[in-house]
This record gives sequence, structure tokens and C-alpha cells, in this order.
Amino acid sequence: MNGARSILEMLKKYHVDHVFGLIGETSFPLYYEWESFEGINHISGRDERNVAIMAEAYARVSSKPGVCEVPGVGASYTLPAIVEAYTSGTPLIELSSDISTDSMKKNVLTEYDKTFMFSGVTRKVLNVATPGDIPRMIRYGFRIATTPPSGPVFINFPLNVYKEGVSESELYSDDTFSRFPSIRQSCDDASIARAAKMVVEASRPVIICGQGVLYSGAWAPILELSEMLSIPVGTTISGKGSFPENHPLSIGVVGSRGGSEISRNEVDSADLIFFIGTNTDSASTSWWKSPNPSRHVQIIQLDSDVSQLGNNYKIAIGLLGDALEVLSRINILIRKIVQKRKYSNEILDARNIWESSFIGSVKYNSHVNPAKFIKYLMEYDEKFRIITADPGVGAIYTSAFYRCTKPGRKFLFNYSAGGLGFALPAAIGAYYAAGSTIVCLTSDGSMGFVQGELETVARYNIGVKVFIFNNRSFGWIRATMVSDYGRILSGIDFYDTKYSKIADAFSMKYIRIERDSDIEPGIKDAFSDSSPVIIEVMVLPEDKLLPPVPEWKHIADNARRL
Repeated sequence: MNGARSILEMLKKYHVDHVFGLIGETSFPLYYEWESFEGINHISGRDERNVAIMAEAYARVSSKPGVCEVPGVGASYTLPAIVEAYTSGTPLIELSSDISTDSMKKNVLTEYDKTFMFSGVTRKVLNVATPGDIPRMIRYGFRIATTPPSGPVFINFPLNVYKEGVSESELYSDDTFSRFPSIRQSCDDASIARAAKMVVEASRPVIICGQGVLYSGAWAPILELSEMLSIPVGTTISGKGSFPENHPLSIGVVGSRGGSEISRNEVDSADLIFFIGTNTDSASTSWWKSPNPSRHVQIIQLDSDVSQLGNNYKIAIGLLGDALEVLSRINILIRKIVQKRKYSNEILDARNIWESSFIGSVKYNSHVNPAKFIKYLMEYDEKFRIITADPGVGAIYTSAFYRCTKPGRKFLFNYSAGGLGFALPAAIGAYYAAGSTIVCLTSDGSMGFVQGELETVARYNIGVKVFIFNNRSFGWIRATMVSDYGRILSGIDFYDTKYSKIADAFSMKYIRIERDSDIEPGIKDAFSDSSPVIIEVMVLPEDKLLPPVPEWKHIADNARRL
């Protein structure tokens, strides 16, 4: 068996169903074998960055490592997606073809140092030297990618190893590492007992869940812990879905990307914060002002990555381990010593009042109110499996106003790094993981990065509803300029793109939502069948909206006066 086919055989042994990629001259032997190989679906994208985003999104939805394959010449283009996967801890395997080993260091076209380029943003860079290395390196890659702290692995294949022979006796795998988390680590009994005691004795504890809860699948023990001790629960924007947001103890999203006055007050008045699966970054803590480290508050932090424990806050206890494993053990101890406490609808009522006041406090006569749009989209919750959202209007209003009623993965945000142009390729990856309709909330700013993938959507007839929030600018940047400088700087406004003609170019249905009265019929029309649709939603830039961003309160006050 030659090296190219051995790669495919190894991927199949690790239960890889889909690979997102682009063909290139250095990968011809691999694609030649792929023509006669069954069991792995190849999704051909239009840009290397986007296929890596597809793989990253696929991983988050499927709980299996995402796999992308790119020619060496375009490997560098995947870096934005690899950075997001690395920062968020998403298991991803990038396979890259390269020039033959006998051509290296001869200035052959497409040659550059990929080890140096990827070593700082991956868990491991693996260079295959001989065909015999292929099975071992792939096993190594899956082990590293799926074992906490998980993340991307880059494997480089010189052209010549595709063509030479590989012993079939080496073609074996370990199923443990075909999903993640592959190994659920826990911590010592004494730390777990101390943490349980602190939580029970706290007067005003608050739990904050990050994306690590979703990776671990730990929403059941969090719900149990919350209800046993009547503990309010918030999530980061990336951890949204860790706790049902229609629950009386839900405070919604915390921090500066969708946090509310309600969640801020609960966090700031707590005497104990239990961080679970979050790296306590700037977005989830409002630049480390909530909770305020100068205030006396006890902090417990649970994470599978030791580098995050106590990184931004002084902690009373650091619990190194898998969220599901550790919380299950904490709950066993608490069940033995505490009777279930009662809780009221006080938080839920306060959230409802705040939300109604926020949405009703301003009217945009000639544009769509994004909060009203999101609330109506919620009525179609059963029509789609996943929402992918780009930074800006789509992400921030979804974070603040879309209430998930069932715990689990429903949302894909890229707020580990936060680059534009995530939602559309992520929707493609999510579609192949979920096998059902996906909602993509993007913007005119982000579409400029990824518009070519509309051809991918059309070619494969992917069931994605592409909502484009059009404010003819980098709206988030405008609002930040106003917040920081008090005025708009140059370079952020766009030409009026005719999205109706773009939809027509790809033979896709087009819908335009110009004002609030268009929301209901527009969304209804979008979900009238399973085909891909482009829906243009006309909104104001964020500096003229009422944004759910605590740091932009003065912008919100201006919006109310418009």
C-alpha cells in the first residue's frame, strides 16, 4: 500500500467521515487514491483559511477532531483558523502536502518553513520523513489533539512519501482518541472536598461556565449543582448553551460580549465565583473588572489546562481536570450533606424586565431592530440545529437575547481570537456535523472575507440560511472608535453591495428585511424549505444602535436619544 492510501486508511480507522480541503499540485497522489476510496467525504472549499474554519466548526459540533487538508503553498492561509482552534482548545488535524524531501532547501516554488510558522499556534507540528512514519504520526496527532489541553496539530507530508510503500501491519488506531475529550482527568480527593465545602458555605455563590463545559458535556452536573444549592449560573459568550437560559437561576451571558445589568450585578455581588472551563479572558470579565479583583471574593477555578488556573485571578482552589468528571464527584459529596434548597423566579423576572425595557427603549424607523430580529428568530428554534455568528451585530445580539432552552451545543462564536469571516465557513462545517439546517449570522464586513464560499454552499446545496446584517461598514469598529476617540476615523465605510445580484449569481433565493415589519414574513420565507437562502438585514452600525455592551453605555444613551 502506498503512503497516500495509508493516510486515508488511518483516517477511516479514526472514524473520520469528512475532510475539508483544497487540491494542489503537491497533493495529487492523495487525491488520485481518494477517487477509489470509500467512507470519507471530501468537501472542497475555495480558500485554505475557510476549510480550516469548516474543520474547526465540525469538531465543536461533532465532538470529533476536525480534519482539513491543504497543499503546502496555501498552508499559511490557514493560520487565522488555527489560531482560533489553538486559543479555544478545539481538536483539529491539519494535513499539509509539501515538496519532495530531495527538493528541500533548493528554492523550489512553494517551499517555506512550516515548522517555524505553526509551532507557536499548534499543540504539535509533525513532519513525516519516510512513508513508514505515516501511521505513527497520525496516531500521535490524534492523541495530542484530543487529550487536554486539546488543540490543533499540523502534519506535513512531503510529496515523495505519498508514492512509496507502507507496511499494512502498521495500520492500526486507538479509538480512545477518535473523540474528545479522549481522557477525562480528575484531581485529588482533598481539593474536591475543599471545593464542595466552600460552595456549600458561600452566601452568594455564582457559577460561570466557559466553552470547556460544552467540550466536556458537563451541563447535567452543573444543572444539578445549581438546583441543589440555588446557585445562579452565567456563561461566557463561547460557553453559551452550558445552562438552559429559561431557567430561573440563569443570569445569561456575562462580560462585555452580551452581558446584561442583571448578570453584572449578580457577579459583582457574589462572595464566591466558581469558574468552570473558562480562561477568564477580557471579553468574559469586562477586562477583569467583573468580578473585580480588588473586592474580597473567593474564587474556585476548574479547568483541564493547568496554565489557566489562577492566570488572571487569585484563586482559593484550582481544580485541574475534566469538568464532567470533577463536578460529578463534587455533587456526590454535596448530596450527602445538604438538602435541596429552594429558589425563586426573582432573577428570571428581573431579566425579563431588563430585556423588555432594552428592546422597547428605542425604535429604528428605517432599519431593523436587531434585538427584535433575534427574539423572532427564536420562534424558529426547532427549524435549525446550530447558529454560527460573526463578531458584530449577529454575535452580540444573539449572545444577549437568544435564550437557549436546552443545554448543549447550539451556538458557534469565534471569540477566542475574534477574527471576521468565521460564520459562513463555520456554518458549512457545522452542517456536515449536524446533518440539518444551520443559521449563519454574518455581516457585510465579514462577507468581504468569505464570499467565495457561497459557491461551495451552492455547489453542495448546503442547507444554510445566510443572514447578512448590512450596515455598510465595519460597524463594531465604528462603535469602538466612538467609545475610544469620540469620533469616526477613516477606512471603515463600504460601497453599497448588491447582495440580490450575488444571490442570483449562485442561483440562491434572496430575501430583504428592511424594517421591523419585514422580520416576521422574511424569516418565515427563509425557512419555507431546506434550500440555502441569502437574507439581507438592513441595520444601523453599532455606534448608532443600542448595543448590549456595558463599556458602551454612553453610546447606548446616545442611541436612545436618536
